[in-house]
Amino acid sequence: MRKIKNKTFLVITLLFFIGIVKKGKDFCQVYKQLKFYENEIKRLKKENELLADKIEKIKTNPFYIEKILRENYGMVKEGEYIIKIGD
Repeated sequence: MRKIKNKTFLVITLLFFIGIVKKGKDFCQVYKQLKFYENEIKRLKKENELLADKIEKIKTNPFYIEKILRENYGMVKEGEYIIKIGD
């Protein structure tokens, strides 16, 4: 009778530790996901700050608007010409 109790205790203990190991792996995976999303939130907040700053410059600074139009859209002032050198 005592051997049966010892084997039962051993099996229950083994199952308990297997469960702990599995939950530990699950916890590690969830922790990695949490860290990934925390870093993603930080990155997006920084990007939002940069975009908000850009919007504010566009609203208030006509020279900034001119710079964007010239660099990104190839626009020129009246009387100016674009001279391309190369291919």
